[in-house]
Amino acid sequence: MYTQAHYSRLFWWLLAAYAVVNLVWLGAAPVYILDEVKNAQCAREMWEAGNWVVPTFNGELRTDKPVLHYWFMQLSYSLFGVGAWQARFFSAFMGIGTVFISFWFVRRLANAGWAFFTALVLALSTHVVFEFRLAVPDPYLIFFTTLGIFAGYTFLQERKMGWLLLAAAALALATLAKGPVALGLPGLCLLVLVVWQRHWFVFTDWRLLLAAMLYAAVAAPWYWLVHQATDGAFTRGFFLEHNIGRFSAEMEGHGGPFIITPLIVLVGMLPFSTLLWVLVQQLRRQRIAPLLQLGLVVTLVYIIFFSVSSTKLPNYPMPCYAFAALLFGWAVQQLLDAGRRWPAYVWWLQLILGLLLSIGAYVALAQNKDVAPWRWLAFGMLSWPLATAMAWWVSGRQGLRPALAWLAAGWLLFNAYFVAVAYPQLYRQNPVTLSAATWQAPGTRLLAYKQFNPAFLFNHPVPGQRVQVYTDTAELRQALQAGKGRPTVLITREEYLPDLQGLPCQPRFRRQDLFELPTTVLLVPNGTR
Repeated sequence: MYTQAHYSRLFWWLLAAYAVVNLVWLGAAPVYILDEVKNAQCAREMWEAGNWVVPTFNGELRTDKPVLHYWFMQLSYSLFGVGAWQARFFSAFMGIGTVFISFWFVRRLANAGWAFFTALVLALSTHVVFEFRLAVPDPYLIFFTTLGIFAGYTFLQERKMGWLLLAAAALALATLAKGPVALGLPGLCLLVLVVWQRHWFVFTDWRLLLAAMLYAAVAAPWYWLVHQATDGAFTRGFFLEHNIGRFSAEMEGHGGPFIITPLIVLVGMLPFSTLLWVLVQQLRRQRIAPLLQLGLVVTLVYIIFFSVSSTKLPNYPMPCYAFAALLFGWAVQQLLDAGRRWPAYVWWLQLILGLLLSIGAYVALAQNKDVAPWRWLAFGMLSWPLATAMAWWVSGRQGLRPALAWLAAGWLLFNAYFVAVAYPQLYRQNPVTLSAATWQAPGTRLLAYKQFNPAFLFNHPVPGQRVQVYTDTAELRQALQAGKGRPTVLITREEYLPDLQGLPCQPRFRRQDLFELPTTVLLVPNGTR
């Protein structure tokens, strides 16, 4: 039987291993994914302009997201310069922080064993590792939401004002990362817990007024400043289109049936989500402790809300991951304390899923002509089923505890391989990176017809670079003639080429956007070598 001190020491080793996976090779993959590019470039434009209030992309107002992650990226650019790993730097630390506070609060509220397995479930999730290596607002939202909910729950248990104020400040920062959903969903979770656990004192506690004032003092000033600076344009675009609009209507093709969100969480929490039925059976056998109630409420509220939402994305339910990890971590600890092993179907499920992933990745890469030469990368995915097979074998001979060590080591290796080798190698085969010699030449003017891949902007080495977008071919012809003699690249998509017939330019580069349907085409003026 491990002591509490032993679990605490194990946690520091786990956190160190997770930090290595999270921080090393952070810039190995180019910034190419649409959301990453727009957020990283927006922060770059704000930084270059010395602007800390109004988000812009390609010189135009961007209303998609609030400002917190832009501030962190600007700080990173100021310290280290502009680049891929700089844009992702603080996202990675938000991941380390989320694993740490999950362990810290569960240890404080329960015990170090439960806390360690909570952190283990969270740290081994490939979805968690991947998300906290992206230059997007979600790592900041997840960290501050996790902190806010844990602090709010601790206030309900201990009634100390410090926890209430910490919850208010954390949720205010989460609101600066993502908007009103960062207060609404945690607030709903805590309200459900107030009713379930009968913390009626909350409804007459005058300290809530202080918490509300602190929340407003942290969250409100920037929203007011950007509202004033843009004559209300940001407020209308962000709150009406990107909040109410995303919930009530499918946006950008990101929709789907109700079941998608629960599946996202289950896949995202692998390998320990394979214990779902074990967890359900354990919960049915005993009274649900208050901390388990926290995990259940937060997980279910986020899953139900984003299942009902018309727009569905894999990152949307991720603020509940730490609390789902709390549930699965408890299930693991219960099995260990009872001296039981995992049921055989859990091992079979992990083994089959791992093999299917490897086979599916190989087939998918082989069928895409642009990345087919790198289909061998799929063989590295076999580290998952191999680790599972080894852990299963060890479990049968030495018990579950050493088997978990093998499983953890295998998954850390799997995650490291994915983020350091497979993902960067594949994403370097994108049209923006492969055509860099054409459009990064000194003094080159970048034009676009109707649409262009945003990665051209962030990956351009010249500060202040913009892409002039045209929707009228007559105006585009004039622009080409006006810049005659100057190096010029026109960016468009293959579907728009019929519109450009007769213009004094010719295709120089053509390639399908990586793992997307559009094909990017670069054209240069006639006579260009």
